[in-house]
Amino acid sequence: MTTIRRRSVLSLPVAGAFAADTLARPAFAQGARPSGQGAPANYPTGYDEIVAAAQREGSLLIYSVMSPENWRPVIQGYNARYPGIRVETLDLPNTRDVFERYLAERGTNARTGDLLATPDPAGWLQLQARSEILDYKSPEDAAWPAWAKPIPGVYTCSADPLVFIYNKMLVPDAQAPKTFAQFVERALANRGPWRSKITSYGAHNSGLGYSGNYAFVRQHGDQAWNWFRQLAELQPRWERSGGPMTEKVTAGEYVMGWFVSAITFWPRLNDAARARVLGWNFIGDGQPVVVRGVGVPKGSRNVNAAKLMLDYIASAEGQQAFGRGGLTPARPDVRPGDGIRHTFSSISEAIGGEQNMAFISYDPKMVTDYDSFLERWRTAYGVR
Repeated sequence: MTTIRRRSVLSLPVAGAFAADTLARPAFAQGARPSGQGAPANYPTGYDEIVAAAQREGSLLIYSVMSPENWRPVIQGYNARYPGIRVETLDLPNTRDVFERYLAERGTNARTGDLLATPDPAGWLQLQARSEILDYKSPEDAAWPAWAKPIPGVYTCSADPLVFIYNKMLVPDAQAPKTFAQFVERALANRGPWRSKITSYGAHNSGLGYSGNYAFVRQHGDQAWNWFRQLAELQPRWERSGGPMTEKVTAGEYVMGWFVSAITFWPRLNDAARARVLGWNFIGDGQPVVVRGVGVPKGSRNVNAAKLMLDYIASAEGQQAFGRGGLTPARPDVRPGDGIRHTFSSISEAIGGEQNMAFISYDPKMVTDYDSFLERWRTAYGVR
């Protein structure tokens, strides 16, 4: 079983605190809906049976790579709809651990996660190949475009961009690139002062680095490889996560970063001192977007509670809750505001449309091409 390096468990009952060994479960007849609670009125006939069954289950365990802060508004909204269902989230160290832990527990018939949420297309494809994903169609299905429901039973939690970040003391806003072509041009014009002072995730040391580069190359083809070879002249430095990149750009150790996780970076702008130093832009000619999947595995023991959560996440209200929790709502009809910085729709508008997005999508070639792609990336950047 996967060794857990970092664990966060969150439980947010709404109708009072739960005792340690009991769950407060409202008593109402199957099919009945307590006043002011339950599913939206426009949900299909018979949905109340799922609600009643979920109340009898009484709990929900979610495996994800998101933090308690990301989940908090979602769980609060879910419990407002469905009080009496105790929700716990297990924050695993990386995307692969979500699937490895689930499959290890499933193999021994042990208690496992009821709902999985992770931005790992390869892992989802492999889970699909094992027939381990419940083919569940949400009542919210019609509101979602095809790219956001790539596998039967898998929907999208969020569509999180990878962006440019820069130190405004070293790169004034007026000179900051807004496209990758501009970034390469600025970098080559500043070979001396920028040498070893630009950064990104490495495709060789980060799953996000690999998938982000793969999506960008799929968007631009040979032009992307030409850009990579040009940037290699500046000897970029590679990080494994967005936190160190942001800290080093703030300190001036790095001038700029590219393909940096916005959901890691944006919360740091709440600090006024940082906001005076840190700048960022979308990548207008090929904006990488992380498509974060959520689905119910067949090993779920609380499958009805999991369905309710998946449906809530897929709803406009649930997407707004994730936005307040720091992720980027993917549902097209959700707009910024009320604590939500950006949404999929506002990003699309900012870069001139979906044609300029490089989706980190559920492409089987991203798995089969791994070795050849990584070797070509290493060669382009001179990484060994």
